[in-house]
Amino acid sequence: MLMHADATDIARRIVPPLVTAFVLFLVVLRYGLRHPAPAGPSPAAVSWAVFARYLAVTVMSGYGVMLLIVLVFHVVLAQESGALRSAAVGGAFLAFGVAVPVFVLSEAVDRRRRARTDRR
Repeated sequence: MLMHADATDIARRIVPPLVTAFVLFLVVLRYGLRHPAPAGPSPAAVSWAVFARYLAVTVMSGYGVMLLIVLVFHVVLAQESGALRSAAVGGAFLAFGVAVPVFVLSEAVDRRRRARTDRR
């Protein structure tokens, strides 16, 4: 049996995150067009400790923001009480089980490639 959501349910669950994402996209796009990145030399290689600190801050911040988005849009607005637990577990897997290893592998490959080109 196919169930149809009423207009208020759609307005409460779908419209706020959709409008928010679109507005954020437009803000970032406008900023990017008005402030182009300066062209310059590529950054120098940093130590593994500096990279690990940068990666930890980036992943933890992204995970925290993702949980905040789920809290606001799914738990508060859509009243889905189990969404936060699901997002915490699934997000932790994606952040720490997928993203961190991919970025560490990418950094290792990049360092090896740079070492080969520096020897030439």
